[in-house]
Amino acid sequence: MTSVQVKPFSFFSTALYSRKTCHVILPPDYEAAPEKRYLVLYLLHGMRGTEVSWMNNGRAHETVTRAMLDGDLQPCIVVMPNDGEYGQGTFYVDWYDGTGNFEQYFVYDLVPAIDREFRTLTGREHRVIGGYSMGGFGAFSLSLRHPELFGAASSLSGGLGVLSTLPHNEFVRSEFPRMVGPLAGPYARAHDLVMLAEQRLGETVRPELYFDCGTEDYLYPLNAAYHKKLNELGYLHEYQEFSGEHNWAYWTEHLSDSLAFFHRYWAGGGAAVDC
Repeated sequence: MTSVQVKPFSFFSTALYSRKTCHVILPPDYEAAPEKRYLVLYLLHGMRGTEVSWMNNGRAHETVTRAMLDGDLQPCIVVMPNDGEYGQGTFYVDWYDGTGNFEQYFVYDLVPAIDREFRTLTGREHRVIGGYSMGGFGAFSLSLRHPELFGAASSLSGGLGVLSTLPHNEFVRSEFPRMVGPLAGPYARAHDLVMLAEQRLGETVRPELYFDCGTEDYLYPLNAAYHKKLNELGYLHEYQEFSGEHNWAYWTEHLSDSLAFFHRYWAGGGAAVDC
C-alpha cells in the first residue's frame, strides 16, 4: 500500500436535471482487492468552492493517504462533490423559492450513484460526512435530516448558527429567505440545526457529531454557542477549539482531527469486508 487513487466521476442529477462531477479518492488496495467493499466518507466544500477545493487548496488526498498508511483511518472511499453549483453557495438544502433541489441532488442522486459505481458498504454505520464552513453546515444538516444515511458527521469552522438569531435586517438582505422562507415558518424550522438535534434525541438512530473551530475565526461564537446548546439538550458530541482563523491553513491542518473522529467511530462498527 503506497498511495491512493484520485479520479473524477460524472453522473446525471435528476433533481437538478444536470450533469455533475465529483472527485473520488480510492484507498490504496482498491484495485488489488476486488472482493472488498469499503466505508465511505463525503467531504463537502464551503461557499464559492468546488469539488476540487479540498484537493487543490487543502491537499486532502495527501492527508487521507497519510492517515490510511499510518493506520489512523480505515481504508475508505472519499467522495468530494460540489454543492450543486448555484450562486455563492447552496448550503446543500432544497431552496424554499424553488431555485434548486440541492439536498435531493445529494441524497437521491449522488449517494446512490456512488453506491452503484464503487464497491461501497451501504449501511448508515458505514457512511459518514464532513465539511468546512458552509460544508460543515451541510454535513450536520444532511446527517441530522437523514440519519438513515449517515452514521456520523464532522464540521470544521462550520456555519452552525441558528438563523433565528440573525438580526432581522441582516436576514432579509441575505439569500437565506430564498433558501428557507419565513424564519417563523415550518420550512425554516425544519432546517434549524438545534431543532433537528432535539428531534433526533427522541429517536434510536441519530448521527454522532464532531466539530471544531479556530478561536480567531469569525464563526467561533456560533460554534461555541452550538456546543453549549447541544450540552443543554443532552446530545452527546465532541467539540474542540484550536488557535486559527477561517482559512485553508486551519482546514488543512485540522482535517486530520475529523479523520481521527471517523476512525474512532468506525472502530466500533464496520470496516472493509469481503463481498
